[in-house]
Amino acid sequence: MASKSGGVCQRRRALAHLLFRVLALVVLSAGFLGLCSTLFPARADMPELLRDLRSGDVSVVQVISPDIGEVRVYWSTGYLGDRAFTYRYDVDPLRQTTEQFAADIKARLGERADDVAFEEGEPLDALGFLDLLIPVMYWFVMPHFARPVAVCCVVALADMVLRQGLRTPSAGYWLLTSLVFGFGFPAYLWSEPRPLWSRRAAGDRPGMTGLRLAGATACWAVVGIGMLLAMALTRG
Repeated sequence: MASKSGGVCQRRRALAHLLFRVLALVVLSAGFLGLCSTLFPARADMPELLRDLRSGDVSVVQVISPDIGEVRVYWSTGYLGDRAFTYRYDVDPLRQTTEQFAADIKARLGERADDVAFEEGEPLDALGFLDLLIPVMYWFVMPHFARPVAVCCVVALADMVLRQGLRTPSAGYWLLTSLVFGFGFPAYLWSEPRPLWSRRAAGDRPGMTGLRLAGATACWAVVGIGMLLAMALTRG
């Protein structure tokens, strides 16, 4: 009887782990889409900016001046709602600055001007060299997804370190590809402790060498690059 009860508990744990892996993959994929949206904001214009500001959907506008008489504007209305456009001053461009642009917009907004903050710099400028670390970028560009993404990553990291039956000879392989490249997280969730699609028994799992692990991570990187390209083409 005890053996039967233990078998039921083991199956329940396996099912819970499987559900977590699927949910975590969905969360990380949604997070990466949010990152793509930040990197490739949709083209917009001045009327659209004023409309979003007046509706109260936007409280922060980021502006930079890449050239004399030119202002690049970024804002977001929420998940996948990133927008950008370039505004050019045709009259006396030497006198126009990001501060002047902010003052012009506030003058048009009237009473709603106090609800809007203008910040100088591009959305990812604050990260510096950390923008090379994809997990850090997740946290920065998606305030609403930050905690779910962090929980999925932390649980995956703990699983890498504590699990006894990894297909790889060392958890260090997964730690390296996950913490440095980011795409190691979905590769791990898809592959360990057995392929997500596999119905093989626990003792009948194909092992993963360092080369196979790198290949799995590269496959997820290709998927990510495809998402980036799709977002760039649809929003360009």
